Amino acid sequence: MRTQVNIKKRPPVELRPDLLLPAAALAIALLAGLLLYGLPLGQALCWALAFGALLPLRFSVNGRAGRGLSRLAFVLGPLLCFFLVECMNYNYAPWKDFSLLQIGLNLVWYYMIAGAVYLLAGRLVLSAGISAGLFVLIGLMNRYVIRFRGRTIFPGDLLTLRTAANVAGNYDYWPDEVQLRCLLALALFCLLLWKLPRNPGRRLPRLQVVLPLAAACAVYLCVFFRTGFLSWAGIEPSLWTTRGNGFLLNFSVCLRYSTVAEPEGYSQEALEAVRAETEGDAEAMGPAVGGQSPVNLIVIMNESFSDLTETFGLETNEDPMPFLHGLTENTVKGTAYSSVFGGTTANSEFEFLTGNTMAFLPDGTVPFQMYVTPGMPNLGTQMKALGYETVFMHPYLSSGWNRTAVYRDFGFDRILFQRDFTDAAFMRNYITDRSNYENLIRLYEEKEAGEPLFVFNVTMQNHSAYNVPWKGLDKTVWLTGAMEGRFHTVNQYLSLIRESDSAFQYLVEYFSQVEEPTMILMFGDHQPQVATNFYTEVLGGAFDTLDAGTAQRRQKVPFVLWANYDIPEERGTELSLNYLSSLLLETAGLPRTGYQQFLSALRETVPAVNGVGYRDADGAWYKRRSELSEAARASLLQYEMLQYNLLFDDEENRLADFFTLPEQNGGST
Repeated sequence: MRTQVNIKKRPPVELRPDLLLPAAALAIALLAGLLLYGLPLGQALCWALAFGALLPLRFSVNGRAGRGLSRLAFVLGPLLCFFLVECMNYNYAPWKDFSLLQIGLNLVWYYMIAGAVYLLAGRLVLSAGISAGLFVLIGLMNRYVIRFRGRTIFPGDLLTLRTAANVAGNYDYWPDEVQLRCLLALALFCLLLWKLPRNPGRRLPRLQVVLPLAAACAVYLCVFFRTGFLSWAGIEPSLWTTRGNGFLLNFSVCLRYSTVAEPEGYSQEALEAVRAETEGDAEAMGPAVGGQSPVNLIVIMNESFSDLTETFGLETNEDPMPFLHGLTENTVKGTAYSSVFGGTTANSEFEFLTGNTMAFLPDGTVPFQMYVTPGMPNLGTQMKALGYETVFMHPYLSSGWNRTAVYRDFGFDRILFQRDFTDAAFMRNYITDRSNYENLIRLYEEKEAGEPLFVFNVTMQNHSAYNVPWKGLDKTVWLTGAMEGRFHTVNQYLSLIRESDSAFQYLVEYFSQVEEPTMILMFGDHQPQVATNFYTEVLGGAFDTLDAGTAQRRQKVPFVLWANYDIPEERGTELSLNYLSSLLLETAGLPRTGYQQFLSALRETVPAVNGVGYRDADGAWYKRRSELSEAARASLLQYEMLQYNLLFDDEENRLADFFTLPEQNGGST
């Protein structure tokens, strides 16, 4: 007698009636949320249907088929994430924007990271979810950085997380449409992973699979970081965007070039030749010191201070800086070209105080975090050697950009931060320029009469973001003409600049009544990241597509040098921030180091140099040094040698007496 056994085959996919209600609720909530964000109705319906259709389903495959689905999900995850990250990186069609080599090099990093996660987690589905979440999180962060700073994330940013945390609460993190879509795609992918069968325990790959893959990864890393493969492939780091590279590839390329190599022909003999040439030029020109020198020398690096109306020909209801534009008596005014845009203020501080340039340092690095050492020559120690009390003032937190340690290494007598400011008034959560200057004046009034005072003051009022509530700020200046009503962030910024101009007028009028000779220099650290599409419009295209001269318009910041006594007046001076301190000392009639004399001579050949390009004596801009004349290239090579000697060479090989005044080396003036 045969016994019949009925075997019921489970369908590969079955409906779950118990999940229909929550699925419908989720779909409705999702649809409502999407509509609130302003997505088109058709897109909202598609997303809602995708979630609603997937929720009631359950895959009932096991064994080999189940493992196959898990492997497929693990393989497809990095591909999906590459697309999502590039969409958030403003590369909406990576298959068009990148070559096959660039796509492949990006994917290698995605798969290596996903493989490392799998080795730790031991489960394919779990690893696919963790790595996907990690990649999308990085993409979200990068889009915020581009929105707030106008540039992509660099390896050096990992050293500045504390600084970023200081100002994190002053930005609007409401996700835009692209971020929302990518988050929904990630949620859909994770929901799909949740439906897949999961292994009961931790399963590691077999050694015969791991060892060859590990060897291949080791070879790839060696070729990538230790050979000239990138140069051969024509892949270079991008400073502002990642078009042509992709996010992970650009990040790794910047990491590859984050070390600084010796300049070509670098030697002690070459350095001594530069020193001898500089000293010979100085003797031929005669003494540079003369005239009246200030008892009080005040330098103000004004946060995000720039003249957008003049730089881009904007129409506004009124002039945002009438006092500065009208200031002419005993004044030197002009334009400085910064190496940074939208942020990384510390690099402007570094260039001004040391005379060094970011042009010779890896893209995305921050010297304050990486290269400053105790006793490094700078304007502060130089002023201290000349008998000035040296004070650094910054009306914000002390943890930003490693400033406490840096200014201690720079030898400043006093270092003042927000906690040291009294009777502070705030605007958009930052201490105002007016309140900042009131504290500066109080500092001056407390010193002994006739005591030389040097102050380096980095303001905070105009810091981004510019889409936050106008707390303590009146709307006084706004765009008119074709741009009226289009860029509200620009309007907030222009109103801030109007407040800065008024505060500077208050400072100048106060010291115009002071008997002690006083000189004040104010300059901007960089232009503001008000809106990416604003700059695309006024510049005529995306930054990385612009010619060298047009690109430099985004690097322009004004400077004004005023004294309450007679000094030669000048207008229209153009230079870069690394030259500005030499110009200050020359105008103030104070002794300059050999390095500063070299920079003054170099400025005749290369009037401006920054992290974006070079300007020759004829006024033409170039993005690459190789495009300059032979004389300009030779002078820049000498500059690079001197900077390398100062920052990276062993101490016993350093031309110490070239970077400092004679009295700082135990000699006489």
